[in-house]
Amino acid sequence: MAEARFDANEKNVLVYTGCAHALTHYTELAYPTLAVVYAVEIGLPLEEVLGWSLLGYMLFGFGALPAGYLADRFGCRRLVSSGLLLSGVAFLLAGFAAPGWPVVACLALAGLGASTYHPAGMSLISRAIAARGTALGINGIYGNVGIALGPMVTGLLATQFGSQLTFLITGAGILVVAFATGFLGFREPQQGEADAAGDGGDATPRWLFASFGLLCLAALFGGFNYRANSVVQPGLFAERIDFLHYGLATSLAISAGIAGQYIGGRLADRFPLAPGYFLFHLGSLPAVLWIPVAFDGSLLAAGALFAFFSLGMQPMENSLYATLTPERWRATAYGLKFTMTFGIGSSAVAMVEWVKPSGGFVGVYHVVAFVVGGILATTLALVFLLRGRLAAPMLAPVAGGSE
Repeated sequence: MAEARFDANEKNVLVYTGCAHALTHYTELAYPTLAVVYAVEIGLPLEEVLGWSLLGYMLFGFGALPAGYLADRFGCRRLVSSGLLLSGVAFLLAGFAAPGWPVVACLALAGLGASTYHPAGMSLISRAIAARGTALGINGIYGNVGIALGPMVTGLLATQFGSQLTFLITGAGILVVAFATGFLGFREPQQGEADAAGDGGDATPRWLFASFGLLCLAALFGGFNYRANSVVQPGLFAERIDFLHYGLATSLAISAGIAGQYIGGRLADRFPLAPGYFLFHLGSLPAVLWIPVAFDGSLLAAGALFAFFSLGMQPMENSLYATLTPERWRATAYGLKFTMTFGIGSSAVAMVEWVKPSGGFVGVYHVVAFVVGGILATTLALVFLLRGRLAAPMLAPVAGGSE
């Protein structure tokens, strides 16, 4: 498989969007870790302190659609940078805020700021970089680094310095990176340039809308499973893995998604997207069936296998969104996707709360397996609908990019 080559403009886009992606997920996961120390400091139950983040997480998901619309109107870079600045300021303010609704307001602002990245950042990559799948895979690796570092670094800071100073350090760190990446020079393609490169091809509205609808349904199901696994995995590992700290085990399992996203991104540039998307989801099914009956090393391997396939499919999914949408609505389409993935997909938390007391971890993963079945049916229909239409690898040059 030949190496994808990026020109100077594309490399700067990758660094800019990658740092923003890492910060977004770092921000997403910082507060739940900080809350463990914060609850002790203020003498309130942990579940109450965690509940202060609900509005922020809702805005993180449901803010993606309006953020995508604004990115299509005013430019992706403006939205990404504005979101980072808002999140950084929000964490700084939280460092001075009194417990209760002032902290809720700060976390809501942080969630709103974080909501801008995915629709605007993915759209920028899809429009500015020719080797789209590889670029999306690399961008996913940055996001996974943020996921891994968020709990670890925040936990260390909170333990050493307390919650107030951790809020301040986190906010200052976000602002420093936001300002530093703001000096990266690159050209964002103007509206219409990517369409001129051939995105969308000879699509007829009927099959195009049907394909887009199936893709949205698969993304919603995938977001549900992502949230369900992320909620129960730490508790499951703590109960069944004895040879390794459950936090480290969770991080190791998630890290397999880095390899999955890199390989998925490379494949997205070389092979038809829809079949690869289906096969990656198919690969996650044995892992989902294996996880609830596994222990120790076997459980860690099963969790890693699930992360490899369930995260590795993302470059293909994001490439399909770019391929099936006109460039002028690209960020809006990504906004719709991430509203469903992070917004509606968060309903998995309620599923876990309802199923686990009676069904345990086995019951939860049986639901996840059932949803994987729905994903497979949906993606198989997508494969047949797109058969012969998107057969060629998507490596068409775009404005400002080169192979």
